Amino acid sequence: MRKCLITGVSGFVGCHLLRYFDTTATDMTEILGLDNRPETATFSSQRFSYRFAQIDLTRWEEFAKAAMEFEPDWLIHLAAESSVAASLCDPERCVKNNGDINSNILRFLKLGSCRGCSPCRMLAVGSSEVYGYRENRREPLEESHPTQPQNPYALSRFYQENWIQSHVQNDHLNIVSTRSFNHTGPGQTDRFVIPSFVRQLLDAKRRGQQAVNLKTGDIHLVRDFSDVRDVVRAYHLLLEHGQSGEVYNVCSGKGIALSEVIEILAKILNLTVTVEIDRMLVRSGEPPIVVGSNEKIFRATGWVPQIPLEQTLRDMIPEPFNKL
Repeated sequence: MRKCLITGVSGFVGCHLLRYFDTTATDMTEILGLDNRPETATFSSQRFSYRFAQIDLTRWEEFAKAAMEFEPDWLIHLAAESSVAASLCDPERCVKNNGDINSNILRFLKLGSCRGCSPCRMLAVGSSEVYGYRENRREPLEESHPTQPQNPYALSRFYQENWIQSHVQNDHLNIVSTRSFNHTGPGQTDRFVIPSFVRQLLDAKRRGQQAVNLKTGDIHLVRDFSDVRDVVRAYHLLLEHGQSGEVYNVCSGKGIALSEVIEILAKILNLTVTVEIDRMLVRSGEPPIVVGSNEKIFRATGWVPQIPLEQTLRDMIPEPFNKL
């Protein structure tokens, strides 16, 4: 039976992770959630004891006090400034904050190891953004592919990976890392592309429109989307079966153009959609195709995605609109 600490617990993935553990996991006795936002403060579970602490994870004193008092067996590190667009607006903030949080967690794990405490195993969630630009090819990215981070957020994740590898090798810390590709699902903020489509189309549907002019960026980009509920299941399996020091892609292994996503949403909502490219939403240097290989995580854990994209999209649309 385990005690689990989750950083960034009030975020999109953190909320789904709590629900997953509440309905599926039988190996949890206590969970401590840490975040600077209180959205999950009132979460309750019949399976495990849940506590929440609202703290600034970039401040060592605040994080160390909470983590050392709790003494977790598992630590799931979700907390990060994760928007590429926001990182381009304030690159120093993104790199510094993500770096400070990572540094505090590694310092805590190292202190515990030096004191002879029970070893804490960590899952460090990273991003496929570290792969950077590649040629217009459809071969899935494997973990052995060179990394070429090309925006501040990707750079912060690249630093995280390398910092972790150093501590695994030199301090024998027990850490598994991910390169998580695009994931979406119910509850994701419309700062991200698919929820932005959903919001615009729903607004038009509620106004009684049948024809919609959708403002978008480049709809020809091909991305690898997974359902967040599949992703949190992958994280649990990696904690149980992943090898320390290794990094695993978490992805569907399939690419879909954003234009096809729009077509599926239009069909679900019974709308006629025309697209207006907003140059403010087009980022320079975007790789045309980003598709991952999930062979490594399958070999390690047996994980495969189970929820098809159309079901994910339907679940992002409230009733009665998703039943049309």
